[in-house]
Amino acid sequence: MANATVYWGDGTSDAITVTYSGTVGDAMMMVDSEPNNTLAARSRTLRLRNSAGVQMATLTVTQQVRAREYSADYNNDYK
Repeated sequence: MANATVYWGDGTSDAITVTYSGTVGDAMMMVDSEPNNTLAARSRTLRLRNSAGVQMATLTVTQQVRAREYSADYNNDYK
């Protein structure tokens, strides 16, 4: 299991935490964040890279005002 923390970059100290576990063909990614207590929706695009540093995909996380972000993505098709 691997974790990464990325700040929203909206002037707050709020962060997105991404947790990844699995192997090729059977992986899970969880996305979590503190509640958005600002008065504006926010969005952040994360670049997903392999162990060699090559970008393989992007993930865009959007959080509405006064909301908490949770997401689970199950990927059973990646070979």
